[in-house]
Amino acid sequence: MAAKMWYVEPAMQTGLSTMGGEAFKEIYGHFFSPRMIFTGKIGATALSMLVAFMRERRKAFILSDTVVERHAKSVAKDFQEASFQTMVWNESAPEPPISLVKKCADAMTKFEPDLIVAVGGGSTIDLAKAAWILYELPGYDLRTVSPLIPMGLRKKALLAAYPTTSGTGSEVTWASVLTDDSVTPPMKIEVSSAEIVPDFAVLVPEFTVGMPPKITAGTGLDALAHSVDSYLTSYDTDICDALAIKSIELVFKFLPRAYKTPDDMEARYRMQLAATIAGLAFGNSQAALTHSLGHAVGKVFGIHHGIAVGIFIPYSIQYYARASKKYVQLAQKIGIEAKDEAECLEKLVDRFKQFLLSFEIPYALKEHGITKERWDKNLAAVAKYASEDACTAASPRPTSIIDIKKMLEYAYEGKDIDF
Repeated sequence: MAAKMWYVEPAMQTGLSTMGGEAFKEIYGHFFSPRMIFTGKIGATALSMLVAFMRERRKAFILSDTVVERHAKSVAKDFQEASFQTMVWNESAPEPPISLVKKCADAMTKFEPDLIVAVGGGSTIDLAKAAWILYELPGYDLRTVSPLIPMGLRKKALLAAYPTTSGTGSEVTWASVLTDDSVTPPMKIEVSSAEIVPDFAVLVPEFTVGMPPKITAGTGLDALAHSVDSYLTSYDTDICDALAIKSIELVFKFLPRAYKTPDDMEARYRMQLAATIAGLAFGNSQAALTHSLGHAVGKVFGIHHGIAVGIFIPYSIQYYARASKKYVQLAQKIGIEAKDEAECLEKLVDRFKQFLLSFEIPYALKEHGITKERWDKNLAAVAKYASEDACTAASPRPTSIIDIKKMLEYAYEGKDIDF
């Protein structure tokens, strides 16, 4: 029987809820980030030169997929010019299953790198993090990785991340989202440890220009969901709040431009910043219901991750509002004026709904090709997966599986949350 993820244990879920309380925040805090974040093509070259002084063997294992392999080869060239031996492994896949993680780790073991470089979207970076664990610790059960148990990484290699999308923020976070394909339907799991925060993040906006509009919108909505949840979660901090608001401002301003004009380099650069800033925000607070619900729905029904979590932004805000009035501050920060809290909530939710519609993304799940028969057949499993997701414990409102199922039913129909 496979080990349970640490955050599914009842005692841990209770502890996570307690850690989100105000009293706990006064006695404990943390902020994790890479050693350095580089921007631009010159920044990419600077990293290769810097790491050359840090590593003895100078062997770089570069992960990618066939879609962005050209960028991986460009990065390989930078490292080769810094006297690195390189290997480009192009077998990454979306939402990587554990079996693929093991295959990637085997390739690392044969090459014996002292630097691992992920060039790709969030899935590629997450794959690199997980495979790095198995490279450093052969045979380790990824389901037992816990932020409370030291692993002792970095004895063999460091990790660098070059994101080619602008959404996940994985280049600066301590999580790796994988697929457990040993269950039916497959379930997303989150491997989390401060040790898997990449050592270096490199933002090259040119690497994101090839994203089609739908992926541009989806990844941008992922960054938006990260920031909204970070701001409203029970784990919020003043540092994360400031980062979250900045990211939200950038997404509202520059995502429409990047969507409509793919070669708008200012928009691409600002969206990369927005995603990374959002990553720093939620990576040090927590994503909440947008992600637990989006993870489950996206995986079971095949909806793009960013679109799935984006759809749940308005529903989550409405659900949180019964327990926290912080949505009023969020509305004020993004320029919404209202005569009372009710109008404020209505306008805030409408702002996010209209933003979704501006990218031709309906906020009712039934409009995403999910038949009622298929929905009803999978609803119980989706609710279970969402309730066991690590992000659910960060909701500012205590959340039962009954509430989760009800939220899912409302989202399917596109109804406002009224409970």
